[in-house]
Amino acid sequence: MDMPIPSTPPLDAQPPYTRRRFVRLGWIMAGCLLVGGQLWLLFQLFFTPTPPGEGRGQFALGALEDVALGEARHFRKARCIVARHPTGMLALSDECTHQKCTVEYRPAQRLIVCPCHGSQFATTGAVLTGPASRPLDRFAVTEHGGDIIVDTTQRLSAPAPG
Repeated sequence: MDMPIPSTPPLDAQPPYTRRRFVRLGWIMAGCLLVGGQLWLLFQLFFTPTPPGEGRGQFALGALEDVALGEARHFRKARCIVARHPTGMLALSDECTHQKCTVEYRPAQRLIVCPCHGSQFATTGAVLTGPASRPLDRFAVTEHGGDIIVDTTQRLSAPAPG
């Protein structure tokens, strides 16, 4: 009985995975993970809806004396900025009217600034510099028993006080 002779692979044939191919595959996988992670963070930042009830409703924000005349204060849970002017109080949405980024109040400059695209707003909500084309939305604000009460379910369209 004749035994078959095992054939030897040709010398110029390459194995399916060399060290070089394995390292290249590792770099490609690392790059895909990095890009995927960045995209996930962007989707979380810009496309995650506000959970039901968060940022909407009536909020007691504290004593009226907590906001000095001519100053403003950011209330993150209520998603609003309360500014106290000689003509009254304003409750402004902390959502930029350009692309819905959360704005920040900067007390040193007495400005409300959008960190995403650089829009600047006065403490009355008026646009100082774009790309935002309309003022910040306003909410109903009242004073009850020395406390500031903001109703973020009621958006006002009346012009901001001078």
